[in-house]
Amino acid sequence: DLNNFGLLNNDPVELCNNITRTSSLTEAVQHADYVQENISESVEAKRAIYKKLDQLAKNSCILASSTSTIQTSILSKGLNGKSRCIVAHPVNPPHLIPLVEISPASFTDKSVVQKTIDLQKSINQKPILINKEIQGFVLNRLQAALLLESWELVKAGYISVQDLDQTIKDG
Repeated sequence: DLNNFGLLNNDPVELCNNITRTSSLTEAVQHADYVQENISESVEAKRAIYKKLDQLAKNSCILASSTSTIQTSILSKGLNGKSRCIVAHPVNPPHLIPLVEISPASFTDKSVVQKTIDLQKSINQKPILINKEIQGFVLNRLQAALLLESWELVKAGYISVQDLDQTIKDG
């Protein structure tokens, strides 16, 4: 479907041939230079997978999270390799909306930050750097403010849902 809409830069068969499946986390990460974790939005679950990744991935491997709200310092608490941990929060769907929030902890190695930014740029994403950790990052906070105000405008009768939708879509 992505190819039919002109959203792929490569042949779909070629892309699929680059994907390797495994049921072993060790096998999946043992030679990786970058791992992007995408599990459920739970501090406990993310800490558990980060602990495993910290043990299994080579020391130079960047450990990134797609979390929408959890700070890098919380995800990587207590890890030996916490300096290689970072949040790279993509907007969904990432193949249509290219923004990626890059949110390191104060202890994240500067080379990890730059390599993560460079990687995102290399796949045509648009990374922005969050200078200091903040819960919810920047985009989610802006979206929440817009959503809350939108609800209030509709609730108070200033605008219909349909006209508000058109305002956001076309405005």
